[in-house]
Amino acid sequence: EWYACENQLRKGLAQLTGAGSASDIALLKNTTEGICTVAFGLDWKPGDNIVLPQGEFPSNRLPWLAQAAHGVEIREVDIRTPHQAEKALGDAMDQNTRLLAVSAVQWNDGFRLNLAQLGKICKQNDALFFVDAIQQLGALPLDVEAFGIDFLAADAHKWLLAPEGIAVFYCRRSASPHL
Repeated sequence: EWYACENQLRKGLAQLTGAGSASDIALLKNTTEGICTVAFGLDWKPGDNIVLPQGEFPSNRLPWLAQAAHGVEIREVDIRTPHQAEKALGDAMDQNTRLLAVSAVQWNDGFRLNLAQLGKICKQNDALFFVDAIQQLGALPLDVEAFGIDFLAADAHKWLLAPEGIAVFYCRRSASPHL
């Protein structure tokens, strides 16, 4: 019965996130575990870089900063100064950008990024796209396939109205070999 319940939950989360299949969804204990799955699961090489907004919530900042020990350059972008945050993030990317990591909605002021636009920018730069969706999933529409998101993590205790201790993790099938 528990396996049937888990499978039903993963199917529902696939629909909620726009994932192509329930097999693209894993259940983890929290958002941070999903972030760390990617941050410590990618095969970083010296010269790679990660782009992220300045002021990210610590759980979506510190695991990326830890990759500097592997020779990875961390590029934190002020998304409040430029007129268009998405352009500022894209301008920080280059041929060595391995990953863009963002929160869908900024934790401290509710600022929302255009995920579809960022997904296109990542595709143009051949970079992976990670989204911390804890502040959006369940409150606002989200479509990982349409937005070009490779990895997504979101704890369920906010807008999904579930207890703490369970989170959704999405991994695009084509991105899974990178982990």
